[in-house]
Amino acid sequence: MRPRHALPTVLLPLALAVFPPGGPLPARAADLDWDTAQHSIRERVSDARAALPPDAEAQRLATMAERAATDPQAFADLVRASDEYVGRTLAAWKDGPERAALQEAGTQLQKSADRTVAQLRAAGEAADSTAIRVRHSGVFGKLSRVEAATKEAGARMALLWERERAMREREKEQREREAGERAREQRR
Repeated sequence: MRPRHALPTVLLPLALAVFPPGGPLPARAADLDWDTAQHSIRERVSDARAALPPDAEAQRLATMAERAATDPQAFADLVRASDEYVGRTLAAWKDGPERAALQEAGTQLQKSADRTVAQLRAAGEAADSTAIRVRHSGVFGKLSRVEAATKEAGARMALLWERERAMREREKEQREREAGERAREQRR
């Protein structure tokens, strides 16, 4: 059910700026505040006119809003006309192709989300099943044995490398001694 006085959101600030709720209607005297308010209203109406669709009805409402700035009766006409405009726009939206396209897109999005949830559920079940199979297959025991063998082989390799290094060091020292002895013999 529509409210009794539904104004488009673009025009409502104009109406409130012209006639603040609960306040008395402004006098049309040479009041500086009134002139400032009218200037502000003209700017807002100009902004609203630019924001409204270019159809004749929307522009007619903007013109009525300009008149409502100075005439209380024009304000009542503006309220009535904007209420009718909103009603027609909502009715056109209800039966229009844009709404049908939006509903179809929403339906497709829901189907896609349902498929995604089902696929995620299946992936989760497959992961659980794989985890159970891995536990029962003895892979963890095999991995720990492989790790132990790798560590043992690493230790053997390190020991072998150390032996080879020590042997090369002894050979180097032996060569240096032999070279020193040859040098001493040649000096004699």
